[in-house]
Amino acid sequence: MALRVLFLILALLAAARASSPAASPDAASLLAFKSACAGAGRGTATAALDSWTESIDPCSGEWRGVTCQRSSSSSATSRVRRVVLEGVGLAGDAGAIAALADVPSLSFLSLKNNTFTGSLRDVDFSPLAPHLKLLYLSGNGFSGRFPESILRLRHLRRLDLSGNRLAGTIPPEIGHRLRALVTLHLARNSFVGSVPSSLDSMPKLAEFNVSGNKLSGKIPNHLAAAFPASSFLGNPKLCGAPLRRRCDGQRQRAHTDADGETPHGQGRRSSHDRWMVVMIMAAVGAAVATLIAAALCAVLCLKNKKSTRPRANSRTSSMSTSREETVRFDGCCEEFDVRALMMGAAEMLGKGAAATTYRVVMGGQHDVGDAGAEETKGDEVVVKRLRRREGATREDEGRRRELAREMGSWRHANIVDLRAFYASEEELLLVFDYIPNGSLHSLLHENRGPARAPLDWQTRLRLAQDAAQGLAYLHGVSGSRLAHRHLTSSNILIDAGGSARVSDFALLQLLVPAPPPEKALQKQDVRDFGVILLELLTGRSPEDGKVDIPRWVRTVVREEWTSEVFDVELLRTRGAEDEMVALLQVALLCAADDPRERPRMAVVSKMIEDIRDRGSKRSKCSASPSQAGCSYDSSPCASEGTTKSTTASSS
Repeated sequence: MALRVLFLILALLAAARASSPAASPDAASLLAFKSACAGAGRGTATAALDSWTESIDPCSGEWRGVTCQRSSSSSATSRVRRVVLEGVGLAGDAGAIAALADVPSLSFLSLKNNTFTGSLRDVDFSPLAPHLKLLYLSGNGFSGRFPESILRLRHLRRLDLSGNRLAGTIPPEIGHRLRALVTLHLARNSFVGSVPSSLDSMPKLAEFNVSGNKLSGKIPNHLAAAFPASSFLGNPKLCGAPLRRRCDGQRQRAHTDADGETPHGQGRRSSHDRWMVVMIMAAVGAAVATLIAAALCAVLCLKNKKSTRPRANSRTSSMSTSREETVRFDGCCEEFDVRALMMGAAEMLGKGAAATTYRVVMGGQHDVGDAGAEETKGDEVVVKRLRRREGATREDEGRRRELAREMGSWRHANIVDLRAFYASEEELLLVFDYIPNGSLHSLLHENRGPARAPLDWQTRLRLAQDAAQGLAYLHGVSGSRLAHRHLTSSNILIDAGGSARVSDFALLQLLVPAPPPEKALQKQDVRDFGVILLELLTGRSPEDGKVDIPRWVRTVVREEWTSEVFDVELLRTRGAEDEMVALLQVALLCAADDPRERPRMAVVSKMIEDIRDRGSKRSKCSASPSQAGCSYDSSPCASEGTTKSTTASSS
C-alpha cells in the first residue's frame, strides 16, 4: 500500500513538472548584464538588481524591471519582452548593453537616467532588429559617434539618446533607414554638421528634438513647419524657420579658385561684370516697383468707390451702421429678409453666453406626415441672436458688421456656412445652414448602453480629419487674426452626409474683441482640438468635470497601461492599434502644456491625413495579402506601451 502511494506521489510530481512552463532561456544574458554592471564597482548597481538571481525564473514576475510574454510556439516558453530600469543608479561600460542585445525578443529597452559610459558605437544592436520598438538611453554618459547598428532596427518607433556625450554627425540616411520612427530625441549632445534632409521624408515622426548640440546649416522645410523652435534651440549655427536666425544667402564668388584667391588678370573684368549685373537688376527693380505702385493706386481707387458696399456676393438694404441692414451671401434664397425670418416657425435650440440659438423654418407649410404627426415644411436655417454689447460705440458696431461680412465669405466642406445676417442698433441675427444630425458630442456620449450602436474606428478617424481640415481652413483664411475661443465636441456638427463641420468660429469676437495676441488664441484652439481627439479615443467627456483628460491620459501612458486609455468600443477593432496610438500621440502633442510646443492646425490636419492613408493601405493589404508592396512588419499593440507623452518620454 505504501509503495502504491509513493508511486502516486512521484507520478503527480512528474505531471506537475511537465505542465509547468519552461524557464526563460534569456536568464543567462540578463545575468551577464548584471555582472557587467557589478564589475563597475558601484554598490548601488548590485542593490538595484538584487532580485536578479539564478534561482528565480526571470519571467516569474520577481525580477525588477523585467516583463515577459509567453511564446506563441507549442513549447509555451516565456521570453523577455521588456527591460525597464530607469534612474536606479546602474553603472558600467557600454559593453554591458551588448549583453542585453542577446535577448532576441526584446521590444522595449529603457536604461535612461543612469550612469553608463563608453562608446555606443561598439555595441551591436542588430540582434534586436526583429522586435525592438522602443529604445531609451537618455541621461547617461555614452560617448562616441552615432551607433550605426541602430539604423538596422527597422521596427524602431521611439529613440531617445538625449543627454549624453555623443559626437560626430547625425547619419544622413537616418530618415530612410528608420522609417517607422515616431519619436527622435537627440538633444543635449555634441552632434555637428547639418540636420539630415532625409528626416523630411519620415511620415510618422511626431516628436523631434535636436536642441543643445553644435549643428549648423538650414533646418529642412518639413521639420521647420512641423516642430517648434524649442526643438532646435542651442545650436548657434543652425538657421532658418522656426528659429529667428536667418540663413546667410550670400553665394561664393564665381571667379574664386580653390585657395580662395582671385586668378591673375580676371579681377578687373569680374568687377566690371558685377557692376553690369547690379545696374540691370536695379533697372528691372525700378520697373517692377513702378508697376506695383500703379496697381496699388488702381486698387485703392476702386476700394474707395466701393467702400460703402458689401462684398460682391451680398445684398444690402441699408448702408449706415446706425440703421437696419440685411446682407445675403452665396447660397441664400433671394426672397430672404428679416420679415420672412420672423414669420417662420421657430424652435429654441439653446441659450448660451454668446447667443441664443433657434431653428427656423421659413415659409413653412403645416402638413400631416405619414405617422399622423404634424410637420412643418420649408427652408430650415439656424439663427443665432446676439444682443448689442453695453458700452459699444458706433465704431465697434461697424467692426462687428465687417467681421460678419468676412464670415459670410468663408466656404469649406467642413465648416457651417453663414448664409445671411441682419443687423440693427439692438441686435445681430446670424443665419447659418441647418445641420440635421446633431453634434460629435452627442454621437460619442449619448445612449451609452447595451442598445447603442458602437462608433467604429474608421468613422472616428474620418470625423477627426474633417474637423481638423475645417479648423485649419478657418485659421488660415482669417490670417491668424481670429480664433474659435470655445471649441468643444458640441461645436462640431454632423451633416446629412456624415461629415463633420466646425461651427461658431469667431462668434465670441462678434461680442467682445479678442485680446492680443491672436496667435495665442489659435494655440488654445489647437489644445481644445487635442482634447476632442482624446474624446474620440477614450470615449470620455470633459464635461463631467471629474478628470482632466490630457493629464489622465499622460498618467496612464506613463505607467505603461496604454490599452486602458482607449474606448471599449474601439477594442473590437482589430489591426488598427498603430493608427490609434499615432492619433493618441497627435492629441497629446496638441494638448501640450506649453503653447509653443503645439503644432499649427495645418500640420495637425496633415498628420491625421497621413494616419488615414496608412490605415487605407493596411486595409488593402489585409484584403489582398499577395499584393505587392504590402508590409507585414510586426507592429506594437496598444498594450505594449508604445505611446509616451512629450513629458513622459523626455529625459
